[in-house]
Parts: sequence; C-alpha cells; structure tokens
Amino acid sequence: MNNDTLIVIPIRMASSRLPGKPLIEINGKAMVAHVWEKAILSKCGDVIVACCDKEARDYLYKKNIPYVMTKKKLNSGTDRVYNALNTLLKRNLYKYIINLQGDVPNISPKIIKKLALIIRQKSVAMATLVSKIKDPKFINDKNIVKVAITKHLKFNKALYFSRSPIPYGSREFFEHIGIYAYKINTLKRFVKLKMGQLEKVESLEQLRALENGINIIVGKVNKAPYSIDTSKDLKFFLKNELIK
Repeated sequence: MNNDTLIVIPIRMASSRLPGKPLIEINGKAMVAHVWEKAILSKCGDVIVACCDKEARDYLYKKNIPYVMTKKKLNSGTDRVYNALNTLLKRNLYKYIINLQGDVPNISPKIIKKLALIIRQKSVAMATLVSKIKDPKFINDKNIVKVAITKHLKFNKALYFSRSPIPYGSREFFEHIGIYAYKINTLKRFVKLKMGQLEKVESLEQLRALENGINIIVGKVNKAPYSIDTSKDLKFFLKNELIK
C-alpha cells in the first residue's frame, strides 16, 4: 500500500441520465460500494468517496466506507476530487491522485494498479486508460468516448477525445476508460483552468487538459470495465451478471 497515493471516487445522486445512480443495488450492494471494494483490492493507496448528498453520506457512514463531503454545485468530477482533497487534512502527503468514476462496478483492480504505475513515471503529469473496441456497434455510440492516440517516447499519448469515431478511416478504435491519474500539481493546475471550447462542444472535461498543453499519457488494457450511464446499461449489466 502506497501512502503517497489517494484514490477518490466522486459521486452525486443527481445524475441526469440515471438519478440515484451511486446507490443502485447490484447483487445486494450499492454500486459505489462495489467500486470502493475494487479500489481497495488494487492496493494502490488510500481510498475515499467524495459525495455531496445526505442520502449517499448516510449509506457510506452505515457501511463504514470513508467519505468526504464536497460542495454540491461543482462543474465536473475532477472539481469534486479536488474539493475532497482540500477537505482532507492529510492532503499534503499525497503525490498522486487517482480519479475513479463511481459507475464502473466491475473495474479490475489490476487496471487501477497499471494506471498508478504510469503516473509514477517522472515524465508523466496526467494519465488515463483505453481499450480496443471489439464490438463494431460501439464505434458510433456517442456514450462510448473514442481516443486518437500516438506514440510518445516509451508511452502512448492522447491527441484527442471524441464521441465521434476517431481517427476517421481507422482499422481500430480505442474506447476511453473513465479513470484518471494526476501528479498533485497537475490536478491543482487543471482545476484552475477555464472550461475550453472543445470541452463544451464534446462535453468531455479531459479536453481541457489537452487544450492547455497538458499531455495525457494513455495505458492500454485488454478489457474496459462496463460503465453504467443509463437504465438500459443497468439492465444489460444485471442480465449478463457482469459483476464478479
């Protein structure tokens, strides 16, 4: 366990596409509890849930899951992560922050670990993960974010993220996995930046980093965790019993 790394799971109950999402029960346990357990199993560092709703707080308290309350009105999950970090007294001890979405209940602890190893490299300021899209029907799905990547030193880096299929004419497309790692100074810089034009158009906050010259290094993994954004996603997940 690394005490210099903090995994923050930002959640809010007011999801427009699936209200009350964090507390939806899967196999007798709230979605957020599944994500928290996977983060603990990664053994990458401390794990905390960042929430802004009384209902979520009550559940976390009851289940003995460490949490921190944040402001309700924040622009993005990253802002919630930073707000949580500032509330923690130990914040000065962390060098690396991992922002783990609360809607990936079957995420593998191994891929969290892979991301933690990438952000520890000296030349890396911000990192995320992708996996090759194997089912062609997802290529045109606007809820599956695609990434154009290029070789960069010994890594891959993201050139652009889009809800459209990019790069045009490609033989293979990569899906972005909603997990980020930052060096602490990069996170501090990111949250002070204004929302960019591309970020507004695509509704993807990671474009703010690219628009401001922050390289996002990309790790490739074999399988993307299933992200639950809509009730349709939830039905598919439950029907196929995607949780281990």
